[in-house]
Amino acid sequence: MTGTSPAIAMIAAMITPAVLILASASLVASALVRMARVVDRARSLVTVAHEGTWEKLGVTADVLRAWLELHARRARDAEQAIALLYGAVVSFIGTCLSIALDRAVSGSLAWLPVSLAILGTVLLFAGGARMVAESRLSGRQIQDEIRRALGQMEARKS
Repeated sequence: MTGTSPAIAMIAAMITPAVLILASASLVASALVRMARVVDRARSLVTVAHEGTWEKLGVTADVLRAWLELHARRARDAEQAIALLYGAVVSFIGTCLSIALDRAVSGSLAWLPVSLAILGTVLLFAGGARMVAESRLSGRQIQDEIRRALGQMEARKS
């Protein structure tokens, strides 16, 4: 397309950050769901700890303590991911606004949208990395719980 108007060129330039905003927001939603699951499970384990009924779960107090510590780590990872991903959303929104501002001042602020886009990308990467860490902890934790339950089932058979 030759002769594209400056307004259309500006809108086209703003599309990429808008897509990245949607991607970041989707990851925020996922991280919030994971955080809610961690909180729900931790609260139920805290109740068991307060009531002193961990034997009903077939675990010792030390195992329950280890599970609660893992949940604390998972919650920290999810919380950090949420903060980083929200930061990415803000940065990409700033990118969109700075594109418009750069156009308004005849391109003298070209460094600003580029810098904000790079910052948003780094935050998106870091937030995703925190979610990977939380997911790996979650996977290890559920595998341990399944192994423990299967062991208890085998012990009851004997």
